[in-house]
Amino acid sequence: MGLIVGVGGVGHLADTASAKEPIAAPAEFGSIPSPKMVQKTRQPRNQDLLALVEEAIEISGRRYLIANEHSPWQIYHGLNAFRRDFKLELNGQLVSAVDWLSTTNPQFRESPWFEKTVHGGRAHRYTVPYHFEGHPNQSLALMVMCNLPIDHQFAVDDGTITVADIVNNAKVTLNPREEQTWTLWFLTHYLDSDETWMTRYGETWSIERLVQDQIQTQVTKAACGGTHNLYALAAARNNHLRNGGSLRGVWMQADYKLKRYMVAARSLQRRDGSFPTMYFRGYGNPKTFSEQIASSGHMMEWLMVAADDKQIDDEWIERGIRYIAQKLVDHRDESAECGPLYHAVSALMLYRDRAQGTPWPNPEEQSETPLAQPNTDLAMQPLPAVTPQGGQGGMFPSTEEAPAPAEPAELKVERTAELPKIQPLQSGKAEEDSEKEEAADKELPSVSDQAAEGKLSIGLDADTEMELEFEMPSERVAEQVEILDAPEDAPQVR
Repeated sequence: MGLIVGVGGVGHLADTASAKEPIAAPAEFGSIPSPKMVQKTRQPRNQDLLALVEEAIEISGRRYLIANEHSPWQIYHGLNAFRRDFKLELNGQLVSAVDWLSTTNPQFRESPWFEKTVHGGRAHRYTVPYHFEGHPNQSLALMVMCNLPIDHQFAVDDGTITVADIVNNAKVTLNPREEQTWTLWFLTHYLDSDETWMTRYGETWSIERLVQDQIQTQVTKAACGGTHNLYALAAARNNHLRNGGSLRGVWMQADYKLKRYMVAARSLQRRDGSFPTMYFRGYGNPKTFSEQIASSGHMMEWLMVAADDKQIDDEWIERGIRYIAQKLVDHRDESAECGPLYHAVSALMLYRDRAQGTPWPNPEEQSETPLAQPNTDLAMQPLPAVTPQGGQGGMFPSTEEAPAPAEPAELKVERTAELPKIQPLQSGKAEEDSEKEEAADKELPSVSDQAAEGKLSIGLDADTEMELEFEMPSERVAEQVEILDAPEDAPQVR
């Protein structure tokens, strides 16, 4: 019995071992469905970096310029950085900078910000350094990020003009003797990349010809180290691709130039994320806060426009952004030059947009917040209270009193914190009468000298017979950094 049972048991075990597990369940038991497609959302690689960027933007946003005291050149730079959120101090209240300059027909040194022309209208052109625009069409180029609609109006002495009027004037008056960087920067936002037009000189121009002009521009001899040249090219290329264009002809050349200088920028970046004060010349060490953010802010600004989505997360890009943001946070209590400050903030704003997937502004797609129209009341809000901290005066530390500006005499602003006055270009005191002011203007370098140094490029009015002719010096003594000073007798931004 035991043997029979044993044999039977062995046979049973053998049958069990030889059995195979089925590779598929019968249909009646159901089946596992295919994986569902899940749309991935891009997450910033460095959340702590984005938090630092937000802090730097918020802190810098509390450095208020004063309407009717700070110059149009300074305020345009603030608009480039903070866009429609940029606010000015006016009679102790905060107002929208866009609404104020659009509706009140503001005047600076008894000259209007905007004016009518036979071809439409324009922003006031160059007078003296850092008052109005220093380059043809710079004013509206710096307002591109405000994304004003083409029919947006500006109040002028005898009515209103629109953005469309300014676009038409820029096209018709385009002069090949002038620098075209800001003209491309401005027009590429409102015109199609294949648009062509005739100037008043009988020449045919187009967006592609402007691109070709900027491709041929020598970066190291252009203003601000050539960074604005590269920014304008990148913006034009991006708009061309965004509207269905392809990288052929001048567009392929533009793309190649941008990529070549991105490689150069990466090779010039220092370990702390900063860039040389002499930009692509590769040398120069910053000594002041404004110098620290000047070249690095300009460099990161154009890189934020030129880089693709994958490159935004590159370690060297994040290092450059971190350097700027940390400097703005660490030096919150120091005065800053408008040019370096606002280009640095613009770089941070662009990085935040790219990290959060915010699309590039399109004039045909407007936000829900309407813009004020001329002859309407400005929305006013009180200045935030300032609480001194540790004897440093908080965001706006107390400083020694400086002479009040002579213009405008009627402006009496009561502020919760005293803003220090800006230092003049040539002397340490504000001019007290018109004779001294004229003498100071005579001491300024000539326009030709400034253009030769890459500091300034002005438009030549065809209605005048003046021509600026100069030769580039064979050997130039390199300056430490281009510090974009403000007008004389205007207060510094704090």
